[in-house]
Amino acid sequence: MKKIKFIGLFTAALFTAGFAFADDFDFGDDFGSDFGGDFGDSSASFAGGALEVNGEAQIDFRAYFDDEDEYGLPVDEWKTDTTPKGKINLKYSNSAVSAEAKFAFSKDVLENYREDVIDELTLESYLGNFVVQAGKMKVVWGKGDKLHAVDNFNANDYTDFIIPDYIDRRIAEPMIRVLYNVPKDVGPFSSSRFELVWTPTMTADRYASGGRWVPAQVKSLEKNLKRIATDSISNTIKGLEENRTKLAVAQTGYYNAESAYEAASEADKAKYAAQMQACGSAAKTAQENLTALNATYISQLSNSSSLADNLYPDTKQLKYMQAGARFTTTTGSLDWGLSYYVGRDKRASFDNSKIDSFVSTYLSKGSADDDDKFIDYDFLQVFGLEAAKTFGAYNFRAEGAYNLTKDTAGDDPKVHNNSVGWVFGFDRDLPLSELNMNVQFQGKYILNHDKINDLGVLDTESGTFENDNKVVVNISDSWNHGKVKPEVSAVYGFQHYDLIVMPKITWYVSDGLEFCAKGMYMASYKSDKTEFEGWHNNGFVQLGAKYTF
Repeated sequence: MKKIKFIGLFTAALFTAGFAFADDFDFGDDFGSDFGGDFGDSSASFAGGALEVNGEAQIDFRAYFDDEDEYGLPVDEWKTDTTPKGKINLKYSNSAVSAEAKFAFSKDVLENYREDVIDELTLESYLGNFVVQAGKMKVVWGKGDKLHAVDNFNANDYTDFIIPDYIDRRIAEPMIRVLYNVPKDVGPFSSSRFELVWTPTMTADRYASGGRWVPAQVKSLEKNLKRIATDSISNTIKGLEENRTKLAVAQTGYYNAESAYEAASEADKAKYAAQMQACGSAAKTAQENLTALNATYISQLSNSSSLADNLYPDTKQLKYMQAGARFTTTTGSLDWGLSYYVGRDKRASFDNSKIDSFVSTYLSKGSADDDDKFIDYDFLQVFGLEAAKTFGAYNFRAEGAYNLTKDTAGDDPKVHNNSVGWVFGFDRDLPLSELNMNVQFQGKYILNHDKINDLGVLDTESGTFENDNKVVVNISDSWNHGKVKPEVSAVYGFQHYDLIVMPKITWYVSDGLEFCAKGMYMASYKSDKTEFEGWHNNGFVQLGAKYTF
C-alpha cells in the first residue's frame, strides 16, 4: 500500500474546511491519552521505582451495507473487515524520573507504518516546579472536549476515516516539552502553568491510499497524474513513431540515391552523392533520436509506477520544525489560557503551475528535488485563546484561533489564506436516567475569501466556503449500574449539508472485558458541495470485543 499523505489537485474543500471536526471529535472507543493508567495494577518494584505493565487486546468485525451495483441499486453481499489490534504500555517511575513506552499493533501499522509500532515513548524528569519531557509524544492543547482549534503539533491518521478516538488518530511526534508549575503562593499567577514545546520535524496528515476510505480527491489527483503521465508517455511514443518513419524514409532515399548513383553519368554522380549524404545524415539523426526516445520510454514506464509515492517534500528537515508556548491558569472559577504555535499546516497546499513540469521531471529522472514538487506545507502561526467554566449544571468550553500564513492578502494560489477558527459548546447531565448531552459548534472563517482564484488560476482553496460551520452532538446514558452504556453521536455541516450519525452501545461484561456494537451512516445531500464526496449513503455495522489488563 502506498503512503498517500496529501490529496493535491482539486482538494481545497477537503483540506481547508473539510475534516476539521474530524481532527478532534471522538467517534470511537475512548482509550484516552494515558490508557495505561486505567488498565490495572500489573507492576513490579525495581530499585526505588516501579514498573507497570498494562495493555489491551481488541477485535472488531465490521460489515458495510452501502455497496451499489452499476445501476445504483444495493447489492446483496456486504463487504466485511475483521480487524485485530492490541496495545502494550510499559511505565517505570520513581520520585525523580519516569519512562513510558506505548506499543500499538495492527495489520496497517505492521504492513505500512512500522515506525508507529512505538506509538509513544516519553522520558520525564521532575526538577522542582519544572517537568522536562522528551521522546515521541502526543500533546493536546485546548479546553475543548475532543474538538479543538488550538491543537497543532500532532498530525492525524485518517486511514480509517474518523472512526478511531481522537487520541488514537493523532500521530506521535519527536519533541521536547518543558512545563513550569507556578507555586500556589505566587500572587496572581498562583496555580498557573507555563509550557514550551519544540519538535525538530513535522508529520503531515495521513490518508488512505487504497480501500474504502480513500477520499474522492485522492482518486482525482491520481487520475490527473495518470492522465498527465500518459500524455507524456504518449508524446514519447509519438516521437518514436515519427522518427521510425523518418528513418525509413531516409533509408529508402539513401538506397534509391545509391542505385541512381551507380547508374548515373559522371556528370550526375555528384547530385546523387549529395542525396546519399543527406539521407545518411537524416537516418543517423533519426536513429539517434530513436535510441534516446526508446530509453526515455523505458524510463518513463518504469518511473510512472512510483510517481504517486514521491509527491511530497521531505518534512524530516529542520525547516519543518515546530515550536510553541502556552500559558494556562484559573481566575476565580474560570479556567483559561493563551497559546502561540509556529510551524507548518498539516494540510498540504499545491502549486498548480508546477504539476506538468514535476511529472515530466520525475518520469525522466525517477526523482525530483523538493523545489520541483508542486506540494508543500504552509508556514503557519497560530494565536490561541481557550476557556472553560461551569454555570450551574452546564460545563462550557471554548477555543479561538487566528491562523496566520504568508498569504495575508489572500491572493497567493499556492498558500492557504489567513483564517479564524473556533470551538464552543457545553455538556450537562439531563434529569432522566443518567443521560448526558454534549453539544459543540466548530467553525472557520477564511479571510479575503473573495481573492481566491482572483488571478484566474486554480487556488489551493478553490471550492471552499467563506464560512464553514458544524454542530457535533453526543448523547449518552448508563444502565444497570454502569455495566451498559448506550450513546449516539451526530455531526451536521451547515454549509456542506453533510450528516454523520453513529450509534453505539457498550456492555462491560466483567473486569477488563467488554463487548461493543456500533454503526455509522453518512449522507451528503449536495454532491458538488460535500466534504465527503463519494461517501454518500456510506454506512456499516460493527461488533467488537476488548479485554484490558
